[in-house]
Amino acid sequence: MSSPSSLFKQLGLTGAGSPLSGRHLLLILLAAGFLALTVFVVHPNEFRIQAFFSGSSCARRNTNTDAKPSISAPLSHAAAPAPAAPGDDVRILIGIQTLPSKRERRYLLRTVYSLQLREHPSLAGRVDVRFVFCNVTSPDDAVFVALEIMLHGDIIVLDCAENMDNGKTYTFFSTVARAFSSGSGAGATTRPSRYDYVMKADDDTYLRLPALAASLRGASRVDAYYGLQMPCDRENFYPFPPFMSGMGYALSWDLVAWVASSDLARREQDGPEDMWTGRWLNVAGKARNRYDNAPRMYNYKGSSPDSCFRHGFVPDTIAVHMLKDDARWAETLAYFNATAGLPSSGMLYHLPPPAGRP
Repeated sequence: MSSPSSLFKQLGLTGAGSPLSGRHLLLILLAAGFLALTVFVVHPNEFRIQAFFSGSSCARRNTNTDAKPSISAPLSHAAAPAPAAPGDDVRILIGIQTLPSKRERRYLLRTVYSLQLREHPSLAGRVDVRFVFCNVTSPDDAVFVALEIMLHGDIIVLDCAENMDNGKTYTFFSTVARAFSSGSGAGATTRPSRYDYVMKADDDTYLRLPALAASLRGASRVDAYYGLQMPCDRENFYPFPPFMSGMGYALSWDLVAWVASSDLARREQDGPEDMWTGRWLNVAGKARNRYDNAPRMYNYKGSSPDSCFRHGFVPDTIAVHMLKDDARWAETLAYFNATAGLPSSGMLYHLPPPAGRP
């Protein structure tokens, strides 16, 4: 072992040109050693030295063998928090099924829902609205959809051929279950997600997000099926087993995970999607907690007679369906005062006052 003086010589710290003598350097080395002894022995917790020497560490205190080490990177879908307890706020993913070419409808819905979230900021980050379609086959649509994704980040493109009643809803639920589960491998989709509920909705449905969130806030977070239950009388679809109307229905996360892993759901995809979702749950004995939201969810009335699923606007509405054209959307948005936040026009624009409620 080299002596201190020979070590100093190797480092070029002694000799005629050195400002320090060997004695000075030896004193500095002793002082540094004393400082290290004080920090690492007297105050070992500052550097977790005790844990190192005992063979345990903070990362090993978690006895869950499925847990993954944390990585200093943006949170992925798998890094989602556990579901909120019933007393906490609710988290909802709304997947609006539409077509790549329906850009005008997406523009309208983005505007409507972003204004609702602006008016109710507590819902931001709790209610996520996404537009869902299958593989984009048109080169023109592919360009425009790519721009939307880059700007808005609110589109889900499923790996399927575009359809309405041939598996699109199954693919949506099963894809979401895998993408937003809190783990990987067998059983990962059954673990807690960042969402308490996943809702499938149509692009001709107007959702009032604050009313929807308030309604779901008091519902069960387990084995829950939420929407407008059909059939609501013997005349319509009777005696088909009960299901929630395709205008917009929500499943609790555990049911979304079950759909993704169910052989029944995977086999039986071809048929009216809302009826078939209800069938999966009925046959499997699932969805013991069902929430029928009549009369707060309903079809647009227009000139049609009232029924159990179609009537005029009501103030505590959650959803209005069958808004097939701009005139119906304008009438609906005016009734619910969607333009109430319009600032004074001054000299810049001149608009007639909104019709408002009758």
